[in-house]
Amino acid sequence: VLLGVSCGLVVCVVAWAWRHDLRAAIVIGGSIALSLVTACGLGLAVPSLLHWFKLDPKIAAGPVTLMSADFIALVIYFTSAWLVLR
Repeated sequence: VLLGVSCGLVVCVVAWAWRHDLRAAIVIGGSIALSLVTACGLGLAVPSLLHWFKLDPKIAAGPVTLMSADFIALVIYFTSAWLVLR
């Protein structure tokens, strides 16, 4: 959580200093923070879920986690931008 929040804060400050648009900077920084926290949660949940189903987490955890984290990050970016910047 600390890594996600700190990265989101840094990106928010850089975006605000660059474009001088506080709403866009908050959307970008918040999306980065939320997607990093979500990716960390998926990195823990997917291998645990595969292990619970008696599947080999070494084989499938990487691709499934990466695909899920990327998809959720895009949904977070586009949904937050659509809600705030319309």
